[in-house]
Amino acid sequence: MSRNDGNASEPAAGTPIVTSAISRIDLGRAIDTLPHGYKTAFLLHDVEVVEHREIAAILGVSEGTSKSQVHKARMKLRAILSR
Repeated sequence: MSRNDGNASEPAAGTPIVTSAISRIDLGRAIDTLPHGYKTAFLLHDVEVVEHREIAAILGVSEGTSKSQVHKARMKLRAILSR
């Protein structure tokens, strides 16, 4: 029995759910408004796919700070792009 049995309208695992389209230009502008630490951690983790351990070493911060900065960057981007 698959996970989607009984609820065929639910997307498969790993399928991104997009409620509205945003342009790359809008995303780039939003990223540019982030504070430097948030922007750097976000780009390294979510774009370059660098582990938090490595980001922490690169930025000279703790792994927890790296995780926090990525989370806060995502939250700020959501707020900016939902306007």
